[in-house]
Amino acid sequence: MKRLAMLSALTLIALPLPAHAAGTDTAFGVISSTQGPSEPDTWQNFVRLYDIQRERYQSPIGIRLFSGGRLPLPGEPSMVGRLLDWAIRKHPEEIITISHRVRDDARLRQFLDVVKDRGIRVSVIYFHEAQAAWFKHRDRAAEPSAYQAAYRKYRDIIDRHPAHAQVTLEKNLMWYWQRFNTSEFPTSDWRRYVGTNDPADLLSWDTYTFPGVPPRIESYSTPDEFFRYARDAWREFRMQWGVGEIGSTVQDGTDADRAWDPDGKKFTSWVRTIAAAAANPQTIDGSYAGMPPAKFVKWWCARDAKDIELGLEQVPSAVDLYRPLIQAYPLK
Repeated sequence: MKRLAMLSALTLIALPLPAHAAGTDTAFGVISSTQGPSEPDTWQNFVRLYDIQRERYQSPIGIRLFSGGRLPLPGEPSMVGRLLDWAIRKHPEEIITISHRVRDDARLRQFLDVVKDRGIRVSVIYFHEAQAAWFKHRDRAAEPSAYQAAYRKYRDIIDRHPAHAQVTLEKNLMWYWQRFNTSEFPTSDWRRYVGTNDPADLLSWDTYTFPGVPPRIESYSTPDEFFRYARDAWREFRMQWGVGEIGSTVQDGTDADRAWDPDGKKFTSWVRTIAAAAANPQTIDGSYAGMPPAKFVKWWCARDAKDIELGLEQVPSAVDLYRPLIQAYPLK
């Protein structure tokens, strides 16, 4: 039944290849978040926003948690500790992705004990979007050699732990930084954070168009613009890949600099194009030959730090297009 549902979903987004070959390795989800000044930054509000998205898509959507410190443990009084406890108790069907910024090897072992004891599935990210944190803000935890050392040690700890089969070790980098800042900071190229026989299971990219991309550009980013660095990491290091975050403000003049997409039709078409290309990147152009599908696509369905909406719900037809993909092939 799930395969039939997936084929129907793929027909809906009109993938440009035979349906039996399309996208069966790509999972789709959304990210709820309390980011943005208008949203109370509390664990209760996070749960409320998650419930809205869960109801909207009628399917598991994935749970993404951020810690500015160490990996959390369930039941700790911090917001992320409370949310981890809630996720484990209320939504054991969901895969939980946890980003954190402070390396603590002993805490990782404690966290893995919880994963094993509670039977959950997790993806662990150390210092997501690390490039700007080091090359612009000089956070030593994100310096490339420290970052690589943390991942090598994490790989060793995970592989030795009984929970290893329940854990994905994920690296995450920022498309916008790579596209628009490496000319100013040439040593911050993504290759400083990835290497031969890389310890991570995959490399995900956070990909946003507006706000950020120069407003003179009157189109949403193309699949090649978004995925070329993932392609290069695959070609050079055989890194599996995913879309860790993706979103854009609809250019309809509401929260946008421009109004060249007044009815959101171009946005919906863009969502279709991106989903199809992620599921089958070989259709982008010849340079993507042999590249495997993205492991996942996670749409950011929340506001940004400046309180600008980036989610699919800006255009109801985009939600209607994306819903059957989540239902047919949810994150796992």
